[in-house]
Amino acid sequence: MTKKSLAAAAVAVIVIAVWACSLSNGFVYDDHKYLVGNPWVKDTAFTGDIFSSSTSAFSPTDAISNTYRPMLYMLYMAEYLAFGLTPFYFHLVNILAHAVNAVFVFFVAANLLGKEGRGSVFLPLLAGLAFGLHTINTEVVNWVSASTELFFTLFALAGLNLYLRRASGVLSAPFFLVALLFKETAAALALIIFIYDYSKNRLLLRDRWKAYAFFIAAGFVYALMRFNAIGGVMHHKQADLSTIEAFINIFPLVAAYFAKLALPVNLSAIYEFHPARSFLDARVIAGAAFVLAFSAALFFSRRRPAMLVGLSMMAIPLLPVLYVPALSSSAMADRYLYLPSAGLAIVLASVASVLDKKAAKASIVVASALLVAWAAGSISRSQVWRSDHTLWADAARRAPNSPNAHYNYAWASHNAGDLKEAVEHYRRAASLAPSADAHYNLGVIFLGQSMIDEAEFEFRAALGIDPGFDGARGRLMEIKRLRGAGA
Repeated sequence: MTKKSLAAAAVAVIVIAVWACSLSNGFVYDDHKYLVGNPWVKDTAFTGDIFSSSTSAFSPTDAISNTYRPMLYMLYMAEYLAFGLTPFYFHLVNILAHAVNAVFVFFVAANLLGKEGRGSVFLPLLAGLAFGLHTINTEVVNWVSASTELFFTLFALAGLNLYLRRASGVLSAPFFLVALLFKETAAALALIIFIYDYSKNRLLLRDRWKAYAFFIAAGFVYALMRFNAIGGVMHHKQADLSTIEAFINIFPLVAAYFAKLALPVNLSAIYEFHPARSFLDARVIAGAAFVLAFSAALFFSRRRPAMLVGLSMMAIPLLPVLYVPALSSSAMADRYLYLPSAGLAIVLASVASVLDKKAAKASIVVASALLVAWAAGSISRSQVWRSDHTLWADAARRAPNSPNAHYNYAWASHNAGDLKEAVEHYRRAASLAPSADAHYNLGVIFLGQSMIDEAEFEFRAALGIDPGFDGARGRLMEIKRLRGAGA
């Protein structure tokens, strides 16, 4: 084996070894809805529905969603047919996919740095491990529902690697299409390739435009499939912000995301979102300053392919998630940094490539310490994703003003039989935002404890928020019968 092959194999082995701790984790969060409770992934007869419908269409009670990700459900179907619903195998697939992605980052970095005349194996090794061990990727590796991030990235990096080697749209465009069918964020690949060609002064070459034609065709096919499935770009907003407020909140979000990339601490399944309302908000000013500095870095790296591609990969995949009204009330999620963390890894390798010998030795020590710290953080954070109870206990602690965090922790505690904790956090969730479900579940707990008056109060509170809540109405009729029987 060549040195490069050995180094790539070492990346895969180390990444798998570090993340193996998540193999004993269970299904959590949206896994219960989109995998365990999804009939479409359990029968190949639904294949046509998967490709012609939005992500939530399997549920008759859900509205049309803003997302179209048929390949995610095809992946789930393949896993279900092979393994049933045993969490171990789903986590194993995630870990192996992450290891493959780390190897792709290794080869992408090797290709880019080799074109700059820096062919050292150490630099792409650093890139592969920096991506593979980064703590920010804990959510994606541990959460089965985040397989969409893993696999859109896998096909996007495969397509990019092929393009760097062959500069062929014929070979790369099919990977681009599959990546899009996993997640729309894969559109970033086409722009990254265009920027790479710009750095190599190849935009005016006729064969480049022939290659781009294949990417445009793949994007057109995807757009037709998506429009057929969901009938538009976005059906509903999740956050009520004006156009100006949506714009100014881009800047604090950018700063927050890059802060998490640089220092992946205080991570959470849910983040509290406190929107900025003015251009004079300090977070907006600081974020705008960062965006200007980052834009300057892009400009001055325009003739260094590795640096330019790395910086582009950090920024472009984030663009869709900076439009707050299209996102959940949390507005921010670690999983959106998965592909950007690959860009960060390539940037680190590019920075290391320009250091002189004396500084290079010091950088090895710093890089080793950083990789060890990230690996330790990844192992520790993986324990949080072990179960719904551990995940939401952590989220409720880190996002104390998030009604979703408290409701989900209450729900997990309820299922675990910890009724005291469930009551406390259902009440906390209901105090932070109107929640018919929280009041209903409190009523169920009180009814089970023969606390009839308290149960009736909660069921009536649920109906006050949602007059069409048939479950709460049915429980009130049950209470009426109980009282009649006791008369």
